[in-house]
Amino acid sequence: MSENVPELSLAADSGSSRSRASKLLGLPAWLAYSLLTVLLWGAWGAVSKVASGSVDANTNQVFFTLGLLPLVPFVLRSGGTATGRRLRAGVAWAFLTGILGGVGNIAFFHSLAIGGNASIVVPATALFPVVTVILAVTVLRERISKLQWLGLAVAFAAIYLLST
Repeated sequence: MSENVPELSLAADSGSSRSRASKLLGLPAWLAYSLLTVLLWGAWGAVSKVASGSVDANTNQVFFTLGLLPLVPFVLRSGGTATGRRLRAGVAWAFLTGILGGVGNIAFFHSLAIGGNASIVVPATALFPVVTVILAVTVLRERISKLQWLGLAVAFAAIYLLST
């Protein structure tokens, strides 16, 4: 494999400047992974609707979590794990991420199980970055441009249009 093309792994990027500038399939690596995410999460949304017709939201979340287990060996072999204080902080934040994601998944699966159409529920819930932007501005004190504020307004309009 070329020095500029990282191996496709399920591990997090090391964050070095070299890896940020790397290419994958002729695209910036971050874009290739983002497009892969879109493809996989798009399929996940459709499969979630099928699953919600057979099991309740809580059971769906349990099996969703069990479905992650085959990925654990890949992640553990990836290297680049922090140590000491950074590891403890990272584990705590990752655990909170899992709790937030898991409860969000249960709400998502429940919305499908009670009759929500995947064609509406999936795009509406995919607007979750709106919350991230609001938290980034209010809690992390990040600044966003006027155009980004416009994007938020369009996202809120999309939520309204999808729900009607």
